[in-house]
Amino acid sequence: MNTSAPTSGPKPPSSGQRWPAGWTKLHVYLTDLDEVKAVSESYRPVIDLAEGDLPVPNEWLHATVASVECDAATIADDTRGKLIDRLRQKAAEVPAFKLTVGPALAATGGVLLDTFPGTYFDALVANCVEAINEVVEGDVGRPCGGPGHVSLSYRSGSTAVDPRRGAIQNKLRDVRPGRTEITVTGVDLVRVIQSEDASTYTWEHVARIPLGA
Repeated sequence: MNTSAPTSGPKPPSSGQRWPAGWTKLHVYLTDLDEVKAVSESYRPVIDLAEGDLPVPNEWLHATVASVECDAATIADDTRGKLIDRLRQKAAEVPAFKLTVGPALAATGGVLLDTFPGTYFDALVANCVEAINEVVEGDVGRPCGGPGHVSLSYRSGSTAVDPRRGAIQNKLRDVRPGRTEITVTGVDLVRVIQSEDASTYTWEHVARIPLGA
């Protein structure tokens, strides 16, 4: 069913690396996170103490489900349309589900909110990656990096390792309640723009991808 893909050009970068100049990438994001914004704000004072961490504004909070690891500009309009259709078909196989977001963890690349349980989230990830690889040639579909999470801050690749990371984690543990439960009813296909230092990610909405009933 593969229909189109870039066959040449720069090699796709690894997670957290700077993308080639001019690149944007299609991602499947969970963006319905209004309930998570209050949790994000509760952790902000601790993030402000973490030297080198750049907080994610509430409007750009997201959980990555899957990515298309090529320059979005190389994907033809008809292929993108077929991708949207296939993502909707595969996402509809996963029912709407409850997801606990939080507590926060001080990871090497930033502070993130853990998500639990992984059962339906992982199924959604697998289905979206499968849909991408069915439509776009080149094996460019990738799952989110590691277990599901919502990043509250990013650290650029040029930022040195923070020797106080353990102390930051202890302060994150003091935040209560530090988590919330949401209902996931759909995700979004978006075109993501990365900042020059790979510390900020914004996006343009492409299509809504509903889950099953």
